[in-house]
Amino acid sequence: MNVRHSFPLGLAIAVATPLFAQQDAPSNAELARRIDLLSENIDPLSHESPTDKFSFGGYGEVTYRNFDDETDGGAPSGMTDELDLHRVVMYFGYEFDDTWSFNSEIEYEHSDELSVEFAQIDGRFTDAFNFRGGHLLIPVGFVNQMHEPTTFWSARRPLVERFIIPTTWHENGFGTFGQASDFEWQAYLVNGMDAAGFDPSISGLSGGRQGGGKAAAEDFAFTGRLDWRGVEGLLVGASVYQGNSGQGSTVSDFGTSVIDFHAQYDRGPLRLRFLYADASIDDASLLDTPSASDDLIGWYIEGGYDVLANSDSGQSLTPFIRFENFDLLDATSASTDVDVLVFGVAWQPNHNITFKLNYQDQSTDADTTVDTLEFTLGWSF
Repeated sequence: MNVRHSFPLGLAIAVATPLFAQQDAPSNAELARRIDLLSENIDPLSHESPTDKFSFGGYGEVTYRNFDDETDGGAPSGMTDELDLHRVVMYFGYEFDDTWSFNSEIEYEHSDELSVEFAQIDGRFTDAFNFRGGHLLIPVGFVNQMHEPTTFWSARRPLVERFIIPTTWHENGFGTFGQASDFEWQAYLVNGMDAAGFDPSISGLSGGRQGGGKAAAEDFAFTGRLDWRGVEGLLVGASVYQGNSGQGSTVSDFGTSVIDFHAQYDRGPLRLRFLYADASIDDASLLDTPSASDDLIGWYIEGGYDVLANSDSGQSLTPFIRFENFDLLDATSASTDVDVLVFGVAWQPNHNITFKLNYQDQSTDADTTVDTLEFTLGWSF
C-alpha cells in the first residue's frame, strides 16, 4: 500500500467499519476492493510545505560621514559629523502558482521612518509579455531598481541619481515587462508626482515623489525603459518618465519629464558605467517654492577594477573613481553646476557584505560646498 495514502485510507476504514457491521461481514477480498475504491477518490497528501511558497531577504547599511570644518571658500561649514543607521529593508515574497507572485520591500530609514519601497503582483505569461501591478519602482537609471549596497561601490548613491533621478522613486500603477532576443523592456502607467512638494533648486525632483500612501491621482504619468544586451558584458539603454504633476492645481499642469541614457560594461574584474539624465518641470517659476529654471541636468562616469577577481578567496577589493556633474538650475545665466569627484575602495569578504570607504570632493564657482569622508557597512541577502 502506498505510504502517502496511509492517513486517508485509515480514515476511510474508520468511517466504513460501522457500516459494514450492519451487514454480513464481507470477505477480506471484498473489504480490500472497497478500500481501493475509496482510495481512488482521495488525493494523496502533499509533502510540499506551505512555507516553500514564501521568500525572505533584506539589505541595509550603516554610514559614517565626516564633514570638513570649512567650505571650499574657507567659511565654517557648520556641519556635524554623523553615524547613521541609514536603512534596514526587509523583503517578503509569495508564489501563488507558476504564473502569479507577490513581492515587496518594507524599509526603515534612520531607524524610525517606515515606508513601502514596492509591493507588487507579477503575472509571468511569456518571455516577451508579463503583467506587473501595485506599488512599483520607477524603471529609470541604474540605482533606482537595483539599490542594494552590494550593487554599487560608493558609501552613498550617486548625487545625479538622487536629485535628477530621485532615487528611491516608487509610485502606484500597473503595466507590462518582458524580453525578446537581446532586448529587455518595461512600460507602466503610474500616478503622477505632486508639484506641491517640489523645491528643484535645493532637492531636485525628490520632493515631488508621493510614495504610494494616499497618492493624489488627478494626474498620471507614463514611464518606460528599454535595454539592449547584444554584446557580452555590455548594457546600453534609455528610460523615460512623462506626466503632469499639478494634481488639481489651478496654476499649471506642471508637466514633468525625466529621460536618461545609460551604458555599462561589466567584464571580469572591470566595470565601467555612464549615465546622462535630463529633467524638466514646466512653469517651475509658479511652484509653491519657485525655481529660476525649468530644467535640471546631470551625468556621471564611473570605473572600478576588482584586484582580487582572479584569486580563489571569494572576496573582492575594488578601487573605484566617479566623476559627476549636475545643475539644478540649468539654462540660467548664473554658473550653478556642481562638480563631484568620488574616489575610494569597496571590499566584499563575500557576496553579501560590503565595507566601503570614499572621499567626496564637491566644487562650485561659489565655493560653498563641503567635502566629506564617508564609510559604509552594508549587507544584502
